[in-house]
Amino acid sequence: MINLPLQISVPQIWQGTFDKNQWNSINFIVGANGTGKSLFSNSLKDQLQNKGLTVRLLTAERLAGFEKSSYSSFSSSYFDRGLDISNFKSCKQLGEQFGLSTSAFIILQERLDLRIKIESLLSDLFKKTIRLVEEGGYLKPKMQSLTGGDEYGLKEQECHGLKEIISLLTFLYDEKNNCIIFDEPELHLHPQFQSFFLDEIRKLAGNPFDDPSKKMFFIITHSPYFLDFRSIDDLKNVIVCHNNEKPTFIEEGSIDAQDEYILRKFLPRFNTHHKQFFFSPNPVFVEGYTDQQIITLLFEKYEMKISASGSSVIDVGGKDELAVFYRLCKKLKIEARLVADYDALFRGKLREVFTSEEKVADYFTTNGYGANISNTIGEIERKLLSIADNLNTKKSSDSNVQKLIDYLKPLYVNKQDNLDKIRDAVYLAVYRFKVQIKDCVDGCLNSDVEYIVSGSFALTEAIKRANIFIIPQGELEHFFIKSTIDYLNITNKDKLFHDEKDFILSLDNKQEIENNYSDLIRILKESVPHIVVNTKKHLKYTLVEWIQKVQNAISRKEVKTLDQLKTNARIQYSIYSQILECADDGLVVNENDTFSCTVKIKLTLIGEEKIVHFDHTTTPQNFIFE
Repeated sequence: MINLPLQISVPQIWQGTFDKNQWNSINFIVGANGTGKSLFSNSLKDQLQNKGLTVRLLTAERLAGFEKSSYSSFSSSYFDRGLDISNFKSCKQLGEQFGLSTSAFIILQERLDLRIKIESLLSDLFKKTIRLVEEGGYLKPKMQSLTGGDEYGLKEQECHGLKEIISLLTFLYDEKNNCIIFDEPELHLHPQFQSFFLDEIRKLAGNPFDDPSKKMFFIITHSPYFLDFRSIDDLKNVIVCHNNEKPTFIEEGSIDAQDEYILRKFLPRFNTHHKQFFFSPNPVFVEGYTDQQIITLLFEKYEMKISASGSSVIDVGGKDELAVFYRLCKKLKIEARLVADYDALFRGKLREVFTSEEKVADYFTTNGYGANISNTIGEIERKLLSIADNLNTKKSSDSNVQKLIDYLKPLYVNKQDNLDKIRDAVYLAVYRFKVQIKDCVDGCLNSDVEYIVSGSFALTEAIKRANIFIIPQGELEHFFIKSTIDYLNITNKDKLFHDEKDFILSLDNKQEIENNYSDLIRILKESVPHIVVNTKKHLKYTLVEWIQKVQNAISRKEVKTLDQLKTNARIQYSIYSQILECADDGLVVNENDTFSCTVKIKLTLIGEEKIVHFDHTTTPQNFIFE
């Protein structure tokens, strides 16, 4: 780690001061759009320079002036003829001042060693070669394919990606700066070249105070390909920017030994999908990939636009991993949400999480569910076992209860080894067949059955306060309808998943999803903050404006017929006809300037045709459009 105390303020975005003392040689800055990352980088540059580092900032607009064409209606390009050789010094100074990268080609002209490096990479990676040509006092980069063909201007005819990789690598290899801030280095780069560029950064990363040949890097990115985690320390190098709150990071020593052990085991599976939680203000974590696939598909089919609210569904592999990621997000002030199977109530690290949450305990107590949430869980477990003990001595005329008894019998051969399975079976059965179980067990246990039901409900409601959503039916597969599910013994999960996925894909509309998965949809709706795009609401505002135009034109006696309505300049029917249509008999204007009008809203806008009536008495307050 590099000891480098920094204090950064961005009052336009968040209050207070961001303080961090220990930095790595490679540091990542992430966050949603509008969270102040670019402003942060400008302040970061100043602070780093004050600490004695020679810093180069390359902004997200670094290719300005090196676009393919000059768009004269919008701007003009200073580099149409190339880079003015007589103005190299000024170009480099301005590039450094504004974070632009065009001066990379001047550096390549002046530095043969760097040019050889870049040329070798271009040759081997892209099968192209670069030549810096001096024409009439200007330096003009030109490219040619190694397979043949004419030479062409890099600025005018080469892709943005190649321009990016040439300029980024030039500044990376140039030893002039021992600290570089890359703002969105992924721009225009294929994911594989993003990974390649990060590999090149790693080769040069180190502590420049100890080794002058090494550099510090700060990478502002929206790309999970740049978050390359090889150790727990790499996780600690991520700074997360937020709206209206100063950035957060995982402080040294803040991850306990157990969580760190689980994270170390998880790191080899840490792919670009998992890294999304760093970029999402509201990630939804689930246990397995089948849960992730089904839930994501249901969100999509039900038209819940969770991505618009910054949510993504991420699988982590198990309940213990859910707990670790929950705590990780809490440290980073990311509002994580978890959807977990019922057994998270009784086992694993997730139970440790919600029983330690103050807001869960407060809700549990203030709503009269008891003074201690852990005691309630323990009491439910005890009562489940008492009911199982009693059922094990019974026979039942009810087929469902008898099936439960038959399932329990072999488990009681080695009861102590099967306590979890025994309790699980009774819990799932009570949820489904409460009345039948009460009819079978001794009467003194009926209150225990009711306690399990009410206590479990109280627990799941309280746990929601921590954004943890328990599936009371059991597991996600218990919602599947395409296949017959044995709630006591779910097997062949892979086939169940594929059959259910295909079935969901076959459903045509939101209502069919609701009809088939109403209970699950209810849980999912609670689990994420989702944005509903209400086109009808905005259409209503537009219609009210137009109705007032019509009312005013008729009161001024400018409109008495439909033809006049359609041609009146104030009414602008030619514009509004894109969303509505007035039929031949749609307008009736009376002698006293009272009127009635009927228009049809077009299907393409809201997915349905609607008839709207209005007259001279219609106001914004009494206009109804549902």
